[in-house]
Amino acid sequence: MGPCQRRAPPRARQLRASREKSCNEPALQTLNPRGAAPTKLKEAPTLLSLSIVMPTLNQRAFLAHAVRSVFAQDLPGLELVVADGGSRDGTPSLLAELAEEHPGRLRWVSAPDSGPAAAVNRAVALAEGEVIGWLNSDDCYTLGAAARALTLLQRDPALVMVYGAGEQIDVQGRVLGPYPTRPPATPRAAFAEGCFICQPTAFFRRATFLALGALDESLHAAFDFDLWLRLFAAHPGQVAWVPQVQAQSRCHTDSITARERERVALEGLQVLHRHLGYAPPHWLLTHVDERCAQHPFGPGSSNLQADLAHLAARAEPLLSPDDRQLVTERLAQNRALQLATPYLYAGIWPDGWAPRTLEIRLRQPTPPAMGLRITGTHAHPGGGRTQLTASAPDGQTFRVRLANPGPFEWTLPISERLPDAQLVYRITADRVFVPAALAGQSTDSRELAWRLDHVALVLA
Repeated sequence: MGPCQRRAPPRARQLRASREKSCNEPALQTLNPRGAAPTKLKEAPTLLSLSIVMPTLNQRAFLAHAVRSVFAQDLPGLELVVADGGSRDGTPSLLAELAEEHPGRLRWVSAPDSGPAAAVNRAVALAEGEVIGWLNSDDCYTLGAAARALTLLQRDPALVMVYGAGEQIDVQGRVLGPYPTRPPATPRAAFAEGCFICQPTAFFRRATFLALGALDESLHAAFDFDLWLRLFAAHPGQVAWVPQVQAQSRCHTDSITARERERVALEGLQVLHRHLGYAPPHWLLTHVDERCAQHPFGPGSSNLQADLAHLAARAEPLLSPDDRQLVTERLAQNRALQLATPYLYAGIWPDGWAPRTLEIRLRQPTPPAMGLRITGTHAHPGGGRTQLTASAPDGQTFRVRLANPGPFEWTLPISERLPDAQLVYRITADRVFVPAALAGQSTDSRELAWRLDHVALVLA
């Protein structure tokens, strides 16, 4: 049984049974206390009509699971509208099959569009429900999610949106952990720290969505973030929360969030600047850390320093003068960036200290490198002997003993000579120190081993 196919909790089943009973039983009659003529009791109101909109593009692998999680909600009158952006992976033929499985309940269109925001807007325009659920084609609902949301919206007509807890899953559907969600009472300014709404858990009134102007189609990554900020501003106190897990958001390498990290960072800054009047630099600095963590294997050009300088220049108009200076100084003073080359990156701290285990990543150039030369300093404040152990990509192990504090040089052999081979060396120290544990006023809780002064490939 898959993660989106588990049975509804008892309360959800009771709600569904209650709805079905109220719709199928004849109206009851009773006598008033004075013996007057029978008075027909009011029938329980039927739930609001619901349309699920689903944008998709070349995600056939996940599409059927997403669609079936929609119809597993088992709500009368529920419809699904899929807007495909012109997929070339067989998505249209699969949609045709799924529409036959659910006659009259699944409508779809397929044509090129300007991006996922345009696809959602197109699907909402075609939808007929009073309430809209927005599910991406790589995500899925949990059982009972729609009923829980509709019950809250039905109970309080002043509510314009309901969202809930979410989970992150991998390609196989295994749960990775909870989405970092926060309840609606959270101050709107907290969006500056990050988006705390798991998008597929949201259900909102169609009229509210249209009154807000729908999604901003100029955005290609942060369009949902922009919508939440507009909605929270226009309708304070009119958003409700479901504490149960409402949906599962799939993490995979081809998702927008994973594939377009630079765009996510820049659009996040843009949206925050537009709605809150400021954009915290951590959105940019987090992406800097992500790029460094992938270099020299990840996307982008091989010139890491130039890429990040260009990124900072694009973000500059969105940052305050103080934050611009902060970003400029962080990039200029980062020792790991200073030592990085198109083929090499050492994962040291920005001040040059190595952690207990230092990872050095290299990509073989042409002609190939024969060795990896490390120049460092044994600077343990306690003095004494330190041993470094290097694990090479081919499984070999190398050691060096540093008898006393001071500079040292160490060259490790490289056995793999294929061009563009991606190789990782891990160097572990047998001793570390924590500055905060030493006498003084330091609050630095890092484990520090030794300082890396230079690293280079040794060519033949």
